[in-house]
This record gives sequence, C-alpha cells and structure tokens, in this order.
Amino acid sequence: MKEAGAADRERLHELLTQAEYDSARDSTVNAHYTSPEVIRAMWSIADRVGFTGGRVLEPAAGIGHFFGWMPAELAGRSRLIGVELDTVSGLILKKLYPDADIRVQGFERSRIANNSIDLAVSNVPFGDYQLAAEDHPGHSIHDYFFLRSLDKVRPGGLVIFVTSAFTMDKADPRVRDLL
Repeated sequence: MKEAGAADRERLHELLTQAEYDSARDSTVNAHYTSPEVIRAMWSIADRVGFTGGRVLEPAAGIGHFFGWMPAELAGRSRLIGVELDTVSGLILKKLYPDADIRVQGFERSRIANNSIDLAVSNVPFGDYQLAAEDHPGHSIHDYFFLRSLDKVRPGGLVIFVTSAFTMDKADPRVRDLL
C-alpha cells in the first residue's frame, strides 16, 4: 500500500523548487493555524487596553492571519511589519500585504530597531529547542520570541501573544523574571 500523503508530496515537488520545498518541510513543526476567533479576541484585547494604531510587528507571520483579521480602523492607522521564515509562506504574505514591510527570514536575523514597535501580536513558534541567536541565547524558541519582541516594543507598547502553559509555570524562573 502506498504511504499516505505520498501523492501530495509528489505534487508539491512538482510545484515548488527544491529550496522552497525544503523550507516548507522544515517549517512544519511550527506552522500553527490560529483560528479567527482567537485572533479577533486578541485584537479586542488590544482595543480594550487602548491601542489605536502604530507600528505593528508580527514576528512569525505565516501568511498573515493576524494582519487579515486586524480591524479596518486599526489597519488604516498602522504600519505592518511581518517576519516569516518559510519562503513560500513569506512570498504569499508579500502578495497579500504589498504595503507592509515583509521580511522573509528568521526573526533572529531581522533588523528591527529596539524600542520602535507599538504592538507585537502573534502565535509564535514553540518547542523545546533553541535558536542560534546572539541575543537572548540559551532560551527555548518560544521564550526567545517573547524576549526579542520585548526588546523591539517601545516602553508603554504592547506584546499580545498566544502562549502555552510553559511560559509562566516552568521550573526555571529566568524568563518569568525577564518578562
């Protein structure tokens, strides 16, 4: 019997370059779909705490669901910056949001000035592994995205992320202390 998914993989090989296929395959561990209900709730939180627009960072943008579900009045008063590691997702993101500053690269390599972002919003990658990053070494990928985003957000700005139970209840208090 033929392995399940083999036909889909073959079709992807036909449609993508080898580099695009490798990028897509490598990103599957962190390719999370965030439901519109969760995203709308996060934008509602931003509204309730007084966010009225500004520089908005999505550090793990995928194809841009957080941008797509952003309320129109906020979108009209915001400059969008999206970072996406996967090449195919990043190219789709660029096509969907041509006026946004889209960076198809790892968040750890993106040059975004510290204290320059008004709101970081995302469902960032998580897992028990670390990035080879000079800033904030020794942290899991999830914690790294939190810490680096906090660097990028200006004093008084907001970070609104989907998180797991492991952010605030892990045994090691280092990240809690930093947050």
